[in-house]
Amino acid sequence: MRVLSTHGVVRWFGLCAALGVAGAVVASACSSNRPPPAVPLPAPTLCAMPAPQAVAGAVPTLRADQWARLLIRGYTPGMAQGNVRDCTDQPIVWREPTVRCRDAAEPSAPVPQRAITEDDVIVQRLTPSLRLVWIIVDRFDNGEATGPVAVTEFANNRVGVRAIGTLRTFPRRPRLRLESIGARRVLIGEGEVCADENNPLTCRRQARLMMLQGDRFVAEPLRSTSGRCLGPARFEFKKEYSVVVDETGWERTFELQTSLQYRAEGVQVSEQVIVSDRDRARPQVPARVFRRAAADRAIYVINNAFVASDPSLWNRVLRVDARTGLVRDGGLGDASADAPDADDEADMDLIGTGL
Repeated sequence: MRVLSTHGVVRWFGLCAALGVAGAVVASACSSNRPPPAVPLPAPTLCAMPAPQAVAGAVPTLRADQWARLLIRGYTPGMAQGNVRDCTDQPIVWREPTVRCRDAAEPSAPVPQRAITEDDVIVQRLTPSLRLVWIIVDRFDNGEATGPVAVTEFANNRVGVRAIGTLRTFPRRPRLRLESIGARRVLIGEGEVCADENNPLTCRRQARLMMLQGDRFVAEPLRSTSGRCLGPARFEFKKEYSVVVDETGWERTFELQTSLQYRAEGVQVSEQVIVSDRDRARPQVPARVFRRAAADRAIYVINNAFVASDPSLWNRVLRVDARTGLVRDGGLGDASADAPDADDEADMDLIGTGL
């Protein structure tokens, strides 16, 4: 079982200033300089079991098998994915909010289930009595994993579940957070996957945001101020994509660096994209930088939606520079057919979907 330490305080860089004129509904969230109070957790206990007697002065906790007994019903290694249920009798499956906003990084194939071990149980201490717990029950060949995630509480010699849902993210070096943003509690599940476990340069890390609605964590998508879907509320901290430019035959590489900062007002997303060109006929010559771009955008919680001030810088740069016919007669050609993340909805900006 992996017990995670509490996170430190992150400096706020003026999220409202990053918005500019993004719409009255978002602007209203910035109308006060006073951050909203911490959002209370649901009061009822959904599930409970006796807690083992703790040694005086020790931090109460459970073993991996005890956490599994609290949160999971009917788990048998080797069963088909989706047959396992959580303690509220809800299936432990990942559900996208709508077809139009579905995550493009859909797992391609499940990995056979295995018996739950200490490595499959991640526990984040929130307060002396509250724990955020994620138990991995299903894994997929794209590196992601799913399982129940819950806010649990130790009280009166019992441990109970205050809120629950299903989290999907990368399972390596996980980090769980529960933040009060706007008038909601927001779960942030971070993790990474590595092409080569012995080479950290091959690792990709991501953060997924889920909203607490009542006593359930829900995978709400990211939307524009007009309500248009921008894609899943999932952010990769680093990714790379390459194309070959037809006119020159050179390889063009796009590199993204993303950082997130959380505050009661919202989330500030800082993105930097570096575009470089390399002559494939002369691999010994270093690549040269073609473009550098950087931008901040803001993510707010408005009612039951994650609302972004802008689409991602990554997709905006890709749409301009990841094209086969860059310049024809002094003008820019339409590259929508060549966009590597092209979707049936031509105007959709998929946030952090990977390419």
